[in-house]
Amino acid sequence: MQENGWLREKSLGSGTIIDPDGTILTCAHLVTDFQSTKPGLKGKVSVSLQDGREFEGVVLNFDHHSDIAVLKIKSKTPLPAARLGSSCKLRPGDWVVALGCPLSLQNTVTAGIVSCVDRKSSDLGLGGIRREYLQTDCAINIGNSGGPLVNLDGEIIGVNVMKLRDADGLSFSVPIDYVVKIVEHF
Repeated sequence: MQENGWLREKSLGSGTIIDPDGTILTCAHLVTDFQSTKPGLKGKVSVSLQDGREFEGVVLNFDHHSDIAVLKIKSKTPLPAARLGSSCKLRPGDWVVALGCPLSLQNTVTAGIVSCVDRKSSDLGLGGIRREYLQTDCAINIGNSGGPLVNLDGEIIGVNVMKLRDADGLSFSVPIDYVVKIVEHF
């Protein structure tokens, strides 16, 4: 997008409010510059809530290795916050739901099952990165990144980070137990 002669980069993704004060979990690749040799922030982050309210977000911290970022928005009133669950309780075959805004289609919900609870990054050809993901068959697309993976009790059990480009039904999330450890170290 061009604005006043300058090229302005725009990312589209999802996130989850995790406390009433406006702390939001999302993906680092949405709010940081992965192309720079010195990773930096993309600047202002525009946040649109499900109820239509808009905020300017501030990136509090991010971790490129896990692709997790934490944002903060300021609201005059407490915000509805999601409940965090535990990913260690998941088993293959458990039903889960992915929430997000794929292709700018807000409030999209897809359902699926957990296919694998410890898919290694090396299995996916991600050289140099050592991570384990939750693998599901939930339909996720561009715009779902950063959105929550939820169990049937409504608890966040993962952060959706990617899908395989040329395959359907292969979606990957960072387990919430790992995300919580990362956020605690910020």
